[in-house]
Amino acid sequence: MPAFVRLENDRLSLRVSPRGGAVVDGSTRDGRPFLRSFGDGGFDVLRSACFPLVPVGNRVEGNGFELGDGHYRFMPNTAEPYYIHGDGWLADWTVKESSALGVKLAFEQALPEKSPHVYRAVQIITLDGATVRLELKVTNRGRGTMPFGIGFHPYFPRTDGTRLMASAEGWWTERDGLLPGLRTPIPESADFSTLRELPRRRLNNCFEGWSGRARIVWPETRLAADIEADPVFSRYMLYAPEDDRGFFCLGPMSHTPNALAVSGPDALHLLAPGDTLSGAFSITVSDCEEFQ
Repeated sequence: MPAFVRLENDRLSLRVSPRGGAVVDGSTRDGRPFLRSFGDGGFDVLRSACFPLVPVGNRVEGNGFELGDGHYRFMPNTAEPYYIHGDGWLADWTVKESSALGVKLAFEQALPEKSPHVYRAVQIITLDGATVRLELKVTNRGRGTMPFGIGFHPYFPRTDGTRLMASAEGWWTERDGLLPGLRTPIPESADFSTLRELPRRRLNNCFEGWSGRARIVWPETRLAADIEADPVFSRYMLYAPEDDRGFFCLGPMSHTPNALAVSGPDALHLLAPGDTLSGAFSITVSDCEEFQ
C-alpha cells in the first residue's frame, strides 16, 4: 500500500490515502483545519476527513433490489445489517497520477459476492489556490443496465460556535435502523437557509432540493468554507452525532438514502453498459470575521 499522497500549495495542505480513496485531513498552511483532523494511530477510513460513495450512498434496506426480471443482492459490508456506502470506501484504490497539486485514483469492482455492480470508479482531487476540488466518476462495466449513485462523505470540524448555511426545500426524518422515515417540511430547528449554529441534538437527515451551495463559519479560528456542488448533487446528508460534537458531516449525494428500497432503481441513475455518471464538489477556504 503506497504511503499517503500529500497535496499542498501556499494556501492549503491535505493528505490522501489510497485506502478507501479517502482524504485523510485538510488544513490551511498555517495549521487551521477545514476538514476533520485525523489524529494519531493506524489509518481508519471512518476517522478520515472525506471518502467517496460509490456505487450507492448510505444504507440499502433489505440488501437488495429488483430490476426487470432480476433480483440483485448486496452482502453487508460492515458489522451493520445493511450494505452501506458502497464499495469504494472499503477498497484499495490505485494512484494513477500525482503531483503537489493533484492526485488521480482508480478502483475497479468485479466481485459478485460483494456487489451486483461491475464498474470502474475514478476520483480526482486537486488544489487550486484556496480551493480543493473532488470529482468522482463511475462507469458501468457490467453486461446490463444498473442503478448507480455517487456522493461524498466529508467530515468538518465542529466547534461551539460553528455555523452553517445550506438552504434546501425539504428533509427526511429518521426512523429505526438509521434509515429515512418521512419527507416533511424542514423544522425550524434545522432550517439552514440562513447562517446558524447546529442544534444541540442529533441530526442524521437527508435534505432535498439543495442548491448545491453551503457555507461553514468557524468563529474560533476565523475561518470559513464555501461549498459548491454540481447539479447532480441535488441533496445532502447532514450527520451531527450527539455523543461526539467534535465534527459534523455535510455530504453531497446524487440520490436519497435508501432510495433503492423505497422508490426502486429509477430513483438512481440507470447506466447502460459503458455509460458514466460523474459529479464534483469544491471547498473554498477563506479568512473570515463573520460572527453574526
